[in-house]
Amino acid sequence: MSPPLTMSSLSACVCALALTTHHPLLLLSSPLLHHTATHPTMARTKQTARKVMGDKAPRVKLQSLQKKKSKTALSLKKPTFKRKTMANSFCVMCRNGGDLWICDEQDCKRVVCHKCLIVPEKSLKDGTEDHVTFKCVTCHWKETEKSAPQPYFGFYSQGKPVLPELPVITGGFQHAINAQVAPHSTALIHLHLENLEVGHAQVNMIHSLLQPYFPKGRYQFSQLPFNLTTQESLAVYQSAAFDLATSLSSYQSVILFLTTHSDEERGDLLAGFVDGVTVASEVSEDSFNGLKKAAQLFKPKSMVLFDAQNLHPATTIPYLLSLVDSTIIQGFDVSRAIKFALNDCAMLGRHSNIIVMIWRSQGENMEVGKLVVEKLVWTDKFIRPWGNYLPVQCLQCGSIWKWVCGAEGKVNSYECKYTHSGKGKGPKNTSIPPQQYTFSISEGAIQLPHGKKGTSSWLQFTL
Repeated sequence: MSPPLTMSSLSACVCALALTTHHPLLLLSSPLLHHTATHPTMARTKQTARKVMGDKAPRVKLQSLQKKKSKTALSLKKPTFKRKTMANSFCVMCRNGGDLWICDEQDCKRVVCHKCLIVPEKSLKDGTEDHVTFKCVTCHWKETEKSAPQPYFGFYSQGKPVLPELPVITGGFQHAINAQVAPHSTALIHLHLENLEVGHAQVNMIHSLLQPYFPKGRYQFSQLPFNLTTQESLAVYQSAAFDLATSLSSYQSVILFLTTHSDEERGDLLAGFVDGVTVASEVSEDSFNGLKKAAQLFKPKSMVLFDAQNLHPATTIPYLLSLVDSTIIQGFDVSRAIKFALNDCAMLGRHSNIIVMIWRSQGENMEVGKLVVEKLVWTDKFIRPWGNYLPVQCLQCGSIWKWVCGAEGKVNSYECKYTHSGKGKGPKNTSIPPQQYTFSISEGAIQLPHGKKGTSSWLQFTL
């Protein structure tokens, strides 16, 4: 059977701004809005700010800096192009800004920078004629993926290449080849227990990931501390939450992290302080149902929770970084990104299960739909067979991880292989069979291909 949901780590508390649910992290993501693409009749370029620290600079001797007057940095002379605004501001290959070619294919907003796609200088003018259109490397790859390989010309007029020489692709894809690097306006909110020291570093890493992709604004990072223990402190929080919620209406994507502590013995979530003494909010067996009801009420696009009773936030970082990058920066659907982010997350899987709540709307109407709740459980043949914890120590002989495994289909059997296991443990010092365990995959569990390595994989359960 799958390990039960740890109810002591969940609670439901509805507030003005956020859905407060978990010990310590919650992720909410609003649906990305779609834009109608324009189809120009010429190859277009755009220049955007670079987000990396590297740049060109004249080489000088340090000891002579104070003796020379500052000079204007030299720049390469480039032809003047007609420009149009578009969604993407970063190259689909290197994820950086600079001088960009804008793809003219239908429903494509990707761009390729002049460093990843080098056009011979003598051919630049041919590529910017009014009748010329540009096809990005991704669109070319998608067209030829299931057919015979075709050379990439990039610039076309009425379907025919216009450059006398092939452009040279020097860049490599730093993410999925069919992704887009077009982050929509995004707000990152950290809702945390007042005076809490744990959790800020992890949220700041998400902030550091997102901020460079918004050189012209359209991004907000806010901290919202809470103390819900007295009428006065609650009023202060509600006022701040209302002001912040009002400012979020213009953002297309909102990410909310919740960070708090839990009582080590009972698992109750800390709600604040009274006269310097911590006060916890009671967690009951109905907390998980209350959480689902709150999700149905507020209808966030997605919620991701971790059910470890004593969660170490550091173990969640690789998963959350991948999830935010895939959804906010690359624009993938959250239900797909949640599974993709499981790659290289065995450390998190050993420590915690992942609870996912996704609101699946019907059509464009977000108010009509259903809440889908899934649990993702890490499994390993020799550590956590079919999501169950295999004891480290044999209870009969005390040996550590001396198990021999036999498998028949989806059933794994384990027996202590210590030669004296069970000897003298029966009545009148008689021998009994060695310690044994049997585990089978739970009914309804789906073994996912994501994160599958060796004897390890992830299981999906629908709750």
